[in-house]
Order: sequence, then C-alpha cells, then structure tokens
Amino acid sequence: MREQAVCDTCGTTTRRSSGYHLPTKHVVVSEAYWRSFFRTAVGMVRDLDWDEHAQAGVFGRLINQSASSATPWLVCEECSEWFVFDRAAAREHARRGSVPEGSGAVDPAGFAPFAAAAWEHVVGRWPANVQQPTVGDTCDLCAKKIYQGELAGRIGAGTAEAYLASGVLETPPLSPPRPDQQGWLACWVCLSRLQTRAERARGGR
Repeated sequence: MREQAVCDTCGTTTRRSSGYHLPTKHVVVSEAYWRSFFRTAVGMVRDLDWDEHAQAGVFGRLINQSASSATPWLVCEECSEWFVFDRAAAREHARRGSVPEGSGAVDPAGFAPFAAAAWEHVVGRWPANVQQPTVGDTCDLCAKKIYQGELAGRIGAGTAEAYLASGVLETPPLSPPRPDQQGWLACWVCLSRLQTRAERARGGR
C-alpha cells in the first residue's frame, strides 16, 4: 500500500501514516465536512440560478453520493478537526490500511439534518426536501443556529481562558459567559475543532 495518498474530504495530498481511517457514518454527521463539501457545488448552483426545487435536487444527489461510500475515508490531520472519533484507533487503521468497525454505506435519512444545516450556512437557504427543526439557541463562539435536538456543549470560563492562552481558541467568545452555565454554549462544529486542537496542544495525535 502506497504511503502517499489523497485526503477523501479535501483532496489534498497526505501521508497515510499521518492520516485517519473513518467509517462513512462518522463523516456524514459532521456539519463542518458538509460545509466544505458544499462550497464546491454552490458556485454551480448560483451560476445556473436554479430555483428552490432544483437546488433541493442537487442537495439530495450530493448527500446520496457521500452516503453510498462503502469503504473507509482517509482523512488528513487538518480535516480531522471536523470529526469526533477515537484518534489512536483511526490512525492505526490508516497505517495498516484496515477497515474500521461500522464501515459501509449509510441511510441519508439519518444525517440529512446535519447536511441541511451546512447547506443553509453555505447557500443561505434550508433545502426544501428536509424538514427544518426549530431553532433552540445560538453558539456563543460563532453565532451558528443550534436547532432543537442538535448536539452542543458547554465551555467553562476557566477552559476558555486556557484555550485562549494556548491558541486553541483563536478569538474570545462573542458574548459574556452565561450566568446559568458559568461559561459559554458551543455548537458541535466549534466543539469538535476545539477538542482536536486541545489534544494536539497536549501532544496527542
């Protein structure tokens, strides 16, 4: 197996031994992945000036394409910030070229809301073929809408201070800490990125 490879999420050249093998089910629930993926398609959609129905058709075809991937995804270190997974196990699978447990194609219905939130972020409109949930809150770090049922988490004041000092958190939260939480509410996109960067800062891979 060749050491030089291509990241399946961003298309850049990487080394297999410094990447990660992820099953499709871990990739498709990442809104950050979908944001990156959809940015390529958005130019075409806007240039063609397609209506809402046509845009929904493009959305459906794109998510079906990713959902059908039966083989593991090789993910580079930079793109690994988009996902939450066992990094040591995924690195070992990439090095050996082995298949992680749970690999295989997945049903788009199970992750369509994650992809739809990314589509809204990139295109500016929720896709018409996915039911839009009610907005429950907003992220204190990036102002992203947090829909009801969507994963989110809290970052304590002490943790945020340490993250800012180490560069894990590049900019301060957008608002003062919430008194009821003694910290800030963060969307899953921000949490995934911060967890990965904090692990790197501790020397983990």
